Amino acid sequence: MISTRRVAIVTGSSRGIGLNYQSSACRAQEVVDEIAALSTTHIAGKPQDRVRAFAFKADIGRLNEGQKLLDETITAFGRLDIVVLNAAWMMAQTIHELTEDSYLEAFNTSVKGPLFFFKNAQPYLAQSQADQKHLIPVHERGSPVGGSRIITISTSLTTLSMVGEDHLTYCATKGALGQITRVLAKDKVFGAKGITINTIAPGAIDTEGFRRGKEDDVIDFFKAAHPEGRLGQPDDISGVVSFLASGNSKWVNGQTIRVNGALGV
Repeated sequence: MISTRRVAIVTGSSRGIGLNYQSSACRAQEVVDEIAALSTTHIAGKPQDRVRAFAFKADIGRLNEGQKLLDETITAFGRLDIVVLNAAWMMAQTIHELTEDSYLEAFNTSVKGPLFFFKNAQPYLAQSQADQKHLIPVHERGSPVGGSRIITISTSLTTLSMVGEDHLTYCATKGALGQITRVLAKDKVFGAKGITINTIAPGAIDTEGFRRGKEDDVIDFFKAAHPEGRLGQPDDISGVVSFLASGNSKWVNGQTIRVNGALGV
């Protein structure tokens, strides 16, 4: 019997957007039934009876650790439907501060690790996608049955003129992630199999990572740059993640969706 359960891996889920999404998914049961959370020591909130979850601490930039997360997820849940990739290397650096080690750390975490994780997860995502083609089109909870989904988190800074000189490696890696999204959406073993991959490009989101090292006047500058005069909240992003993970997004593929409160238009 083919299961209607949906299993998600959420990386970078110990704080910020990743933490908010895995917590809200547990509470609302909107699109997932099981969650494997990477880079966290706990599952936020109290999962409902229908939702099982486990935490797994790892560095996705190390290929063996990413593979172990994948293996543990399949062992625990038997399938994989959704990958939400939120982990990133966020150190501010100018070209004068750049070293080979910092370059490699940035690209290992934000580009190499994700790319190989997608490659290794593809057979499981493809199997789940094939299974769901045999299901009735509406899930028992009343929403369309979702297919296999990959969702990555980038940044609006890749296209905004307000980018700073110390955003060099951050924007370079996030830009690469956007190009991976475009190409895999066309790939014969991803897009052609119905596995969608999309990137969300947030603006300034009020998280611990965003505030770290910034004076109040810098925070106020970013608030004023938004028409509403506020920073984005993790909830503003996790709702879009939920949509992209759902069956309602089946015709959205290969896109970078800017969710920035009109910080950039």
